Amino acid sequence: MRRLVMLLALTLCLGGCGSEDTGNLRDRVDELEQRARAKADELRSRFEQILDEIERAIPEARETSPDVRRGEEDVEAFLTTIVQNIHAYWQQTLRENGLPEPRVFYVWVPPGRVAQSACGPAGDDAAFYCSGDDTIYVSQAFAGALWNGVLRGLPGDGRAAGDFGVAYVVAHEYGHNLQHEFGVFDQFRGPTVRPLELQADCFAGTWGNSVYRQGLLEPGDIEEAIGTALAVGDFDTNNQQHHGTPDERRAAWLRGFESGRPSDCTLGT
Repeated sequence: MRRLVMLLALTLCLGGCGSEDTGNLRDRVDELEQRARAKADELRSRFEQILDEIERAIPEARETSPDVRRGEEDVEAFLTTIVQNIHAYWQQTLRENGLPEPRVFYVWVPPGRVAQSACGPAGDDAAFYCSGDDTIYVSQAFAGALWNGVLRGLPGDGRAAGDFGVAYVVAHEYGHNLQHEFGVFDQFRGPTVRPLELQADCFAGTWGNSVYRQGLLEPGDIEEAIGTALAVGDFDTNNQQHHGTPDERRAAWLRGFESGRPSDCTLGT
């Protein structure tokens, strides 16, 4: 930071700065640097306050009764069932902690179609949350391929497959909706989106915990979620859109699943 401020100050002096101005220039550089550092500290403090409020307001996940079963033949109906169960879990959890109930819209893009979102087109590879229109977009073709274990082109080293792999994706995107409603998006400043993605994975894990406690998981469901988390992780750590490595994404989901407490889902988990 100091080097950048110095370069800016020196650029202003290219027209000529006498030796008698050197002290003033150094003072000006120090002043600019202090202002920049104070602004960064202010943003960090406000963000940490938001996380602290989340931790105090959501002490633990509440049990709900999501009906998560295998055997759904209609992908669109299955996606709707899943998102409604996830919504019911968070609705009850936030309500019992005195927080506003969440709301979100969703679009299951039909095969071969393109939906226009506020974040851009959503086609057959769509699986994202758009804060611009508060909507989860998941392509039915994407969900079907994932369910059948034939999804190609994922960056990680796991196998994305199964109905609970699909459920993991939907719960993750719902986690981004929560971040939007909590104001995390507005406060976050970072070189990559990795902390946001891992927190959304952790949120997804807390919902998975509630399903498990209801005895509704079947053999292999946990492995499906973990395998999908490993598959969607990436190794492009210098990219702004880096979502976390496969191991980091698996660990984030497991943290939420094992504890069942959203308050454990701090940024970067």
